Amino acid sequence: MAMKGRIVASAAALLLVGGVGAAAAPAANAATLACGSGCMALASQSWGLNYVTSDPGSATAGQDIILARAAEFSAEDFMLRDEGTVASFYSDGIFGPAVGQTWPSDQSYEYQYAPDGVATTLCLGLAVTAANGTAVSLQPCGSSARVLWIALSADRIGSYQPLINGSDTVTSTPYVLTAGQVGGILTTTEMYLAAGSVAPSQMWESRSGVYYPYQLR
Repeated sequence: MAMKGRIVASAAALLLVGGVGAAAAPAANAATLACGSGCMALASQSWGLNYVTSDPGSATAGQDIILARAAEFSAEDFMLRDEGTVASFYSDGIFGPAVGQTWPSDQSYEYQYAPDGVATTLCLGLAVTAANGTAVSLQPCGSSARVLWIALSADRIGSYQPLINGSDTVTSTPYVLTAGQVGGILTTTEMYLAAGSVAPSQMWESRSGVYYPYQLR
């Protein structure tokens, strides 16, 4: 089921049970041959393609995601899922007005964890609404706007662009995926400019395929 359908179905289930309402693409390489061309990982412009998103734990909900040295580790295998435009989610009440009215034509994506090419039910996301310093972790795919990431096409430079979390509530300095130190937990922070462009730590590229030894420097 597509992301929007899963969220709508989940909301409907809450209504039935509780009786009340609860209401790039960035295109860095996958790690393993088993995952292959169907997989990808995200790399930050500040560190380059040799460092990518990785699960340092055991594929459980709430596991923080870090930036790690790219290698043939299944912990670096993700699948990119294009879920549609911001406008489509806004019209269904999944995105709030800050996102829905500001970037309606941009695309929304899920990054599904798939070690060795086996898709899990977990995606890159947030446990709470995006804010400064909110940790990025594995969260149930299709659960809310917090597992959706919006690629800002207007701020794209080459193959890099910022990724706003779908739960964002700020338009002037939206909360975007941000890389800190290698080995450190990824977070969302306010988007800021460096030399007139979005900071390199907040610019991301994804690329399908496998990391071969000659690519590692």
